[in-house]
Amino acid sequence: MIVNVIPEVKVGGEMESFSYLVPEELEGEIRIGSVVSIPFGNRKIRGVVEGTTEHGANNTKYEIKSLISVDPNIIFTEKYIKIAKWISSYYLCSLGEAIELFLPPMMKKPRPGAQVESSKSKVKSPIELTNEQQEIFEKLKLSLNSKAKKHALIRGITGSGKTEIYIKLAEETLQLGKQVIVLVPEIILTPQTVERFQKTFGDQITLMHHNLSKSEKFNCYFDFYTGKKPIIVGPRSALLIPCPNIGLIIIDEEQEDSFKQDQNPRYHAVTLAEKIAEATGAQLLLGSATPKIETFHKAKTGQFDLFELTERYNSAKLPPAEIVDLRNELRTGNNSPISEKLRQSIEDILEKKKQILLFLNRRGTSTFVSCRDCGHVIICKNCSIPLIYHLYGQKSELNCHHCDFRQDVPITCPKCHSPKIKFFGSGIEKIETEIRKLFPLARVARVDASTIKSKTDYEKFYLSFKNHEIDIAIGTQMIAKGLDIPGVDLVGIVSADTGLHLPYYRASEKSFQILTQVSGRSGRRGVAGKTILQTYWPEAKPIIDASLHDYQTFYKDEIAEREKHNYPPFQHLIRIISEDESSGKAIEKIRKVAAELAKNKLSFIGPGACFYERLHNKFRFHIIVKVDKLPDQRLHEVAKLFPHLVWDVDAVNLL
Repeated sequence: MIVNVIPEVKVGGEMESFSYLVPEELEGEIRIGSVVSIPFGNRKIRGVVEGTTEHGANNTKYEIKSLISVDPNIIFTEKYIKIAKWISSYYLCSLGEAIELFLPPMMKKPRPGAQVESSKSKVKSPIELTNEQQEIFEKLKLSLNSKAKKHALIRGITGSGKTEIYIKLAEETLQLGKQVIVLVPEIILTPQTVERFQKTFGDQITLMHHNLSKSEKFNCYFDFYTGKKPIIVGPRSALLIPCPNIGLIIIDEEQEDSFKQDQNPRYHAVTLAEKIAEATGAQLLLGSATPKIETFHKAKTGQFDLFELTERYNSAKLPPAEIVDLRNELRTGNNSPISEKLRQSIEDILEKKKQILLFLNRRGTSTFVSCRDCGHVIICKNCSIPLIYHLYGQKSELNCHHCDFRQDVPITCPKCHSPKIKFFGSGIEKIETEIRKLFPLARVARVDASTIKSKTDYEKFYLSFKNHEIDIAIGTQMIAKGLDIPGVDLVGIVSADTGLHLPYYRASEKSFQILTQVSGRSGRRGVAGKTILQTYWPEAKPIIDASLHDYQTFYKDEIAEREKHNYPPFQHLIRIISEDESSGKAIEKIRKVAAELAKNKLSFIGPGACFYERLHNKFRFHIIVKVDKLPDQRLHEVAKLFPHLVWDVDAVNLL
């Protein structure tokens, strides 16, 4: 017997699968979808059997090598082989790279274990749904039980109780003997969602996250694959277990960029989940207070079912955000990053023994360091972007947030030798210093990538904040998601402008989303709460709409802009990046790509330098291709000619 095997590696050239001879003793174990160990060059790797032929070895001019072994614990159904082929053609990667996504971590001693029948759930949660939630749940329950399912989106304002509906639907799915995938942007940033599921389902849940060891990931994979634990909760990788028994896929906070993988294959979990749901007959449910423009457009045009939650759970009120114009603060002589209005509000809340959340989407003590005489900005030697000033205890230094290059703060300007070195902008460390100075008796905690390095660090902070051992939490994006702390009565957005003027089409959307998410962290459990939004651009549309929690108006304006310029969802964007230590070589490669694209009559913008022109000591140039439909065969042909460039399909980051 000869089998065709797709190896789990990127293969150059036209061939995607290779022929292997099956030793007689393994013939009984081999079938389409078997995971096998094969000799490949001078290595031993894994692969998936794509097809079998009986004794056809004589018609080949190559000597055919034999399979080494078969893994009896896992079978790729033909559905998943088709999904891998779709990933390869859609995301312009090799079939081997697509197959590798779905394979378990390599272990020396795989544990045995056959498929377990998924047990029907006996758990019943004591969750009481509101009328609005109940109505949505009943409709989704009908869809769950029907043969002709439609993907669904719940757009629920922050704190409206999407999780309660997720849990009820998960219960229904288990009763049907099916399994559930729950994707969250990042386990450590969504402790409450995880907590709620664990409380309801106990040991029926397996948790997948980045901090697991290889063997823990392996156990997690097989617990879900075999049905021993019928619910998996985790980031995008939790979607990548080729389980034939999936009944429900939930993606919470579907607007988050962390659902997009930033290395090959550069898949987006939401797009891939649509494909997996269609192939397996599972119900796909997305949830967000601020859905991606593309997702909401699908819902508005009838491709998805749309459900809207307009009331907060426990009848809490959404706090209106008060906009403070920072230009007026400067005119009155207040040079502090904390406006008089925000300072006064913090004082009032502290007197009431309530808690405060201050948000700044920027790490470090200042944004950049510059000379006041000649204007020279101190730049990273590897990345050509400004270094950020950090104060670590008594030690201060400049740090690059891309390659982590560090240097001491110069006493004089490196260019003109003037001593007038000035720190511009306010980073989170500067805000922390200012708050400690203004409120010396308050218990203050900073939450950013420097202070939270693991799940344990975040859990410690979360519990301290929840138990009111912290009065003021100052944080970056980490505090924008999923924090439901009853004692928070004030959210202060220190600078609403970060990211607003970045040169790419999603800048307004990203600003609106983050501001809306953060605003929703205040005023839960029946109390209105308060949000103060500081800005130098109070007339900017995303800021006005976010202050009013007005997604519909924001969507209407944004979709009109997208249509005018032919941006997603009206066309797909593919970003091609050429990187090289030599600027000349990087340009030369991208120009060759441009010539091929033109030859294939593909529409594109560029080539041009990336916004971050140099990162990790490499110069970067890119092209943005626009196509109506994907997969596109012409694009595939060009991608094959330049396999060493970055091909980012449906790119979420154009910088």
